[in-house]
Amino acid sequence: MTDNPTDVATQVANVFGGEQQLTTMATDAKRMLADAQAGRWAVDEETGSHLRRAVTQMQTRLGEVGQRVHLLQRAPKFGNDEYAQRAAAHFLSAMDSDDQSLVQVFNAARDTLETLRQAIETAISKYDASDESATKALNTLRNQESR
Repeated sequence: MTDNPTDVATQVANVFGGEQQLTTMATDAKRMLADAQAGRWAVDEETGSHLRRAVTQMQTRLGEVGQRVHLLQRAPKFGNDEYAQRAAAHFLSAMDSDDQSLVQVFNAARDTLETLRQAIETAISKYDASDESATKALNTLRNQESR
């Protein structure tokens, strides 16, 4: 791994196709969730389980890394002299200061995966509800025909 924190954040973002792709993915995940909640997107259980599994695997991997991310939000103990204090402050700033810093990229990826998981769960429930509704409607038609 590289010593440059910006490069590390870029590498994390690149797992998702780069910073722009991560931003696009977050926007798309929110749209998918809104569409699923509004009933404009539904997915059957079988397909949804494959999607859910992929997202869950990524969440698990990020969770393993996440157990140590909190360490990047603390200034390292380089020493007590002025230079060491400035270096520690610079390190801390590089890790968690803006949207392109490692901690923020990590959090954005984690939040995006959670939104995507919620969208998939909602889409499955909407499919199940529409399937149940269609079955009831067909049963009603069958019952009317048999009269």
